[in-house]
Amino acid sequence: MIPPAPSKILVGISLDPDHSIELLSWATRVLAQSNDTIVAIHVLVGEESKKCELIKKKQWQIRQAKAHVISVLGEFARTCQSKQINLEARVGFTSGIARSLIEEAKSISADYLHLRGSRNRSNR
Repeated sequence: MIPPAPSKILVGISLDPDHSIELLSWATRVLAQSNDTIVAIHVLVGEESKKCELIKKKQWQIRQAKAHVISVLGEFARTCQSKQINLEARVGFTSGIARSLIEEAKSISADYLHLRGSRNRSNR
């Protein structure tokens, strides 16, 4: 029997560590299999036309976002190593979060895009 091809799972995370950990925890426990890749991304919002100028002005914010994504992924390093799941950290910068996530999913050929759901779970 041929094993399934590895999947790429794009997880959009916020700066809220609890939600980020919850999303990544679910992705590692439920979605990811051995040899899959989980890509955690946080998207910063700014005007697209002034992207280069904003990047220079927002260096601190970009560094903080990168540090956050790496820190959250660090929580899962051992689990992912034992399950042979690859981890990647990314920070995007765009004028629209939804468009950026879709573009990123296409660019990495993601099989899954996992986002934060409703906090009101009683309606599910």
